[in-house]
Amino acid sequence: MDRIRLLIHVTGIVQGVGFRPFIYKLAKQHGIVGYVLNNGEGVSIEAEGENKAVTTFYDAITTLAPPLSRIDSITATSIAVKNDRHFDITESDASQSATACVSPDQGVCEACLADIKDPTNRHYRYPFTNCTHCGPRYTLIKQLPYDRKQTSMAKFAMCPSCAAAYADPEDRRYHAQPVSCPDCGPWVSYYHGDQRLECEQYAAIEATAQALAQGKIIAVKGIGGFHLMCNATDETVVAKLRQRKRRQRKPLAVMMKDSKQAKQFVEGSEQEWQLVESQQRPITLFRKKESSTSTTCQQRIASNVAPNIPYLGVMLPYTPLHYLLFELIDFPLIATSANISGFPILSSREQIFTQLSDVIDGVLDHNREIVHCCDDSLVQVAGGRRQTLRLARGYAPYTFSLPQKLSQPILAVGAQQKVTFSLGFADQGIVSPHIGDMEGLDMQQHYQQMLDGFQHIYQAYPSTLVCDKHPSYMTTQWAQNYSEQHQAQLLQLQHHHAHIVAVMAEHQTTETVLGFAFDGTGFGDDHQVWGGEVLVADHQQAERVWHLRPFRLIGGEKAIKEPYRILLGLLLEYYSFEQILAFQLAAFRNVPPSVLANLHRLWQAGQNSPYTTSFGRLVDAFTCLLGLVEKVDYEGECGMRLEALALDAKPYSKHLHSGDNLGFSLENQGVIDPHPLLSNAIDVLVTMGANGTETAHQSPSNQSIKADLANQFFDATVAMMAHISSLYPEYPVVVSGGVFQNRVLMDRLDQNFKQQCRRLLTSEYIPLNDGGIAMGQLWYGIHAQKH
Repeated sequence: MDRIRLLIHVTGIVQGVGFRPFIYKLAKQHGIVGYVLNNGEGVSIEAEGENKAVTTFYDAITTLAPPLSRIDSITATSIAVKNDRHFDITESDASQSATACVSPDQGVCEACLADIKDPTNRHYRYPFTNCTHCGPRYTLIKQLPYDRKQTSMAKFAMCPSCAAAYADPEDRRYHAQPVSCPDCGPWVSYYHGDQRLECEQYAAIEATAQALAQGKIIAVKGIGGFHLMCNATDETVVAKLRQRKRRQRKPLAVMMKDSKQAKQFVEGSEQEWQLVESQQRPITLFRKKESSTSTTCQQRIASNVAPNIPYLGVMLPYTPLHYLLFELIDFPLIATSANISGFPILSSREQIFTQLSDVIDGVLDHNREIVHCCDDSLVQVAGGRRQTLRLARGYAPYTFSLPQKLSQPILAVGAQQKVTFSLGFADQGIVSPHIGDMEGLDMQQHYQQMLDGFQHIYQAYPSTLVCDKHPSYMTTQWAQNYSEQHQAQLLQLQHHHAHIVAVMAEHQTTETVLGFAFDGTGFGDDHQVWGGEVLVADHQQAERVWHLRPFRLIGGEKAIKEPYRILLGLLLEYYSFEQILAFQLAAFRNVPPSVLANLHRLWQAGQNSPYTTSFGRLVDAFTCLLGLVEKVDYEGECGMRLEALALDAKPYSKHLHSGDNLGFSLENQGVIDPHPLLSNAIDVLVTMGANGTETAHQSPSNQSIKADLANQFFDATVAMMAHISSLYPEYPVVVSGGVFQNRVLMDRLDQNFKQQCRRLLTSEYIPLNDGGIAMGQLWYGIHAQKH
């Protein structure tokens, strides 16, 4: 029979995921000879055998690929037969350019969990147990190809048993680069808050469990950085953590022992449970169980873990260390990033004691270096779709195939908040894990370190950069400096256009769309602060066809923290200062009259009071109008409080006026005017006494009235979007920006568009917030380079 030999190239996530042993076993199964090796581009295979066997082998590569792998391309070329006698796994070839995808870190697999629970297994109670199907990848790699000598495991020489498993293609630990055991690998150590070493190995885990049970706050080193952990059912210790970390109300994530424990405290859809149980192990937002249904629980999550909102961020253990810890305790744990607010996540014991000595009571450390820090991913289900709120561990680096091969690398530098960057080279694009807000020097240095790490791994140095148009963004200034120093091409993309293009990139489309970009802040083409924009756009150009009516932000950025300033600036567009005072709104009750008068004068003079069209700021103002938030503790707090209130609304309310004019006015072409919505809300608050001017027995429940108004806000927003969309029936609709992270809004928008049989595109894998800006910038830059 005919004998052939194929040279096969496979690209994608094919290193560090058991791909070579998979190929080895597949070759033996089909009687194929030749070899397989890793190189900078992915995996190369020479496969020789009978024609039918080689064809079947080739087809099976795609259909039977390992679960953690992702094949972006597979090509085959016929070459001369060599009559090999065996099929071998050959040493990696580092001579080619690095274009292989680095796999994100993955949660521990069931087989490794069984190993750490088996007293007869050499990995018994070993917190660094892993195999080719699980464990760290990105956080320990220094350079491609992905081999042990190029990771932070290089300093740990394998014992004979680990070396034998590492070298055996039939073993699931074959070439698992972090493979180790208690005899040869990293170990954990427990330190007291005064930096005294208490104990090591399993005793350190026992000491940590004991400290947590005693109500202490412990810094625990994980895969991509440290967590601050404490008992999530102990209100006193949670309050102590908040006080020490200066984090007043921002929700804290909770790690549960397993889904069974989680279901005591939260409820969710099948899709939500699938997300939290997936091997990526993201923090997933669930609805809290009503107190009436959780009275049978012996424990309750402390009320100050996620105050005033209906959701709880839940994650399950994702390392052997976490599982070993939960064998010793019976309560859920707070698991929040160990860092000072506005600073990078910490990755070494020295950093913990230097920066958080006044926060922690102890440290569970280990001696495997974290090469690249990586936070926890955060997801939710909204509008029937997964939404990624923070792209990090398990999902990032996020890689995708480009529509054409690039002649030169492109770097998209992101925005200012929730920053990621995106690198395009050869035929692939990569979005970095979440970095953070670029407000201080430490974060800017962290950004540079992460970027340097990516460039070193891939040996890709950009000749084209894409940045935001905001002149004060650190990323814009960095890109301008880099462009000047390296004679690189610099492209700029308007912020809200980038939001829309990011969704287009995820859907791999370049068609013209109608895009709603609703967020907090973005530099507009008219140099005003945009944020409530409707664009007819494609991947290269955009026309602004509608926008929110402009209003002043009194005090500029200070208004973001004090939303009564936003509300006052908004109301002054429609009412005199005297009329506003006469309303006696609860939102202004705690603001001294002299302060209000000064703010009015600033508004009149236009001093430090820029105009904005931000829909996010409108949400803040409406939330403040209902008396929910006086001072903002964390970004998105107003939106979450308004969402929580809307969930309490009854399907029909007699408190609201009837008619069609309670939402947004669209009479002035191109302008979305919220005056009817505000006017109705003020009328209801005043006449029903919800602002506290009437006694409780003379009016319905204030909470019920406010819930109806919150409900109306979201219904009016959906109705407005549906009407504008109906004016452009030829375009699919794209929504992007932080406002669309609101689950109430997205659920109702999805329902409305399904009823209208209208195509609605949004992001699932890339954040809708500013974490997705870099993706949009890259998609723009790719096609700009092509032209």
